[in-house]
Order: sequence, then C-alpha cells, then structure tokens
Amino acid sequence: MLKLRRGVVASTDPLLVEVDGRERPAWADRSVVGEVEAGDEVIVNIEALDLGLGSGGFDIVHANLTRGLDRGDAEGEHVMKLNYTSLQHPVEPVERPVEAEGTARVPVLVLPLHGHLAPAAWSAAQARPGLRLGYVQSAGGALPGALSRDVAELRSRGLLSGHVTAGASYGGEGEAIGSLGALDAAGELGWDAVVAGAGPGI
Repeated sequence: MLKLRRGVVASTDPLLVEVDGRERPAWADRSVVGEVEAGDEVIVNIEALDLGLGSGGFDIVHANLTRGLDRGDAEGEHVMKLNYTSLQHPVEPVERPVEAEGTARVPVLVLPLHGHLAPAAWSAAQARPGLRLGYVQSAGGALPGALSRDVAELRSRGLLSGHVTAGASYGGEGEAIGSLGALDAAGELGWDAVVAGAGPGI
C-alpha cells in the first residue's frame, strides 16, 4: 500500500511540507499535480524519506487538495502515461502515424547511467560543434522528466536540442509511447543524433 499522509506546504523554495507537526523536504511534479503554494493542503507519499533513501530521500506530492482538482478536459491528448495507476494522464505522442513517409535514421548512443548524459553531450559538442543532439529518456531510475537537473542544465547551455520521455517515463518536451517510436521521431524533431537512457536515481 502507498504510505500517504496529509500535509500543508510550508514553503516552495525549497519545497517543505509539514506532516504531523514536522517540516519535511518534498518534490512536486507540477506537470501531474499542478502548482503548489505555501498553505496548500496536499497528500504526500512519505515512504522514500522514511526509508532514508539517498537521491530519493524526500516526500513526493501525490495530490494538491487545494488547487489541483480543477484540471479541464485534455485537448488533443489521446495516449495515457502511467497507465492504470492513480497518476495516469493523457499526452500527445511524438510517434508518427503509420501512413507517414519514412525519415532519415540518426545515430544513437545508449547510456547505461543517467550520470553519463552530461559528459556524452559535452563530448558530442566538442567533436561536432553545432550538432543537434536529442535525449530520449527511457524507463528506469526516476520516471518524471522534470526531475533531471542535468537535462535542464544541458538544455540551457544548448548542449541538448530536446528531451523526449518514452514508455513509462513522462514530462519531457515530447512524449513517446515507446523508445523505438521516440528514436523514429528523432529526424522529424530536427535532431542529428540521439543519446538514450534511463532517468536519474540509479
């Protein structure tokens, strides 16, 4: 069973949630639960912090009871991510329709660990300045794309041209039903090459 508790957001930068009279570090995936503000009543999953996990040692906001229950209907989104869980939500996939014309294939570097993403992107930029390198985040490690500080930093420095989350991972600039579909869409996304691998946390 999920280890869920009610809490109140004490601050947002950093995000701290008061649970049972104690402020605890937390993370909220705003693409799923919406914005959180100080004073909001939230439901948090406290399992990871209680277990003392390293990189995952914080509470996760599961729902915002104050402002997170008013989402409207999806517009054009017709594929589910996190299917059959309480966090399932619709996305618009990057996969091309079956009848679409073929596109040029691009080279792919598969990363065994998320920690290899930054060195790989930097090396690619040194070897080929101007290379449009995209990142396909597969399942494994953290599933939320927004949790990767490396991706945000590499995007801001221009070392990554885009970020697609594939399979069970979600929250990238593009969503793919599977890793093969994401790689197939790379040419249409304007990428010259792809680095692919799991999210952070393993």
